Amino acid sequence: MELEVLRFSSQVDSTNGLLFDITGGKRSFLCYTLEDEYRPMSEKVMGETRIPAGRYKCTLRTEGGFHAKYTKKYKDMHKGMIWVRDIPNFEWVLFHTGNTDESTAGCLIFGDTQQQNITLSKDGFVGSSVNAYKRVYPPIAEAIESGEEVWVTYVDYDYIENKEEIVPEMPETKVFDFSKVPEYSGKEYKLQSPMMNSDEVKQWQKEVGLDADGWYGKGSKVKAIELQKIYGLEANGILDTELWKFSFAGDYK
Repeated sequence: MELEVLRFSSQVDSTNGLLFDITGGKRSFLCYTLEDEYRPMSEKVMGETRIPAGRYKCTLRTEGGFHAKYTKKYKDMHKGMIWVRDIPNFEWVLFHTGNTDESTAGCLIFGDTQQQNITLSKDGFVGSSVNAYKRVYPPIAEAIESGEEVWVTYVDYDYIENKEEIVPEMPETKVFDFSKVPEYSGKEYKLQSPMMNSDEVKQWQKEVGLDADGWYGKGSKVKAIELQKIYGLEANGILDTELWKFSFAGDYK
């Protein structure tokens, strides 16, 4: 069996795609897919990076937390988790259910519906995931269990092989005036639960064009990563002294 994932929209937090069965040269649509966003492997972030395009063999994983959970949840059909093997710099990549990129760490999520992830849902969203899984999983698992080789090919149709196509370039002027940078406590603000809140975060949010509510949530993290890439800083999504200085001294907003 030959499967194919066509990725067509990589955005800040997610990748939208389509899953096909292309066995024997015939293309049959199976479901919508959702993954984490694209990053070059040199900038891989654990739990926030989709796997590289390529062709990989699928087997069944019959141990681990997902397997135990799905054995109970889908006891009439579960044979093991569909496991995508031998991926450079990745391990334990599975096919499973979920709705947003928060449910995946490089894995592939199935859905019967999908929202665009450009402005409507930056986290990505697929709906009726369980229904899609119940339909798509059985024939794949049965093929593997019967001894048939099952392969999946991930194809990047979102044209992001070149990093510069998704990372904004530094403005040509590159003007910095560090004399106007406001005083900063040196505290590191990051996405966590419960969320961090302060007047410093509020001041920074206002400066970089975010809704200034003082809460360091996902939107703040995404903006921090965007600016860190532009200013050549470590793209870790943390508001620290360096990002604070460049945010107020630079000519980019």
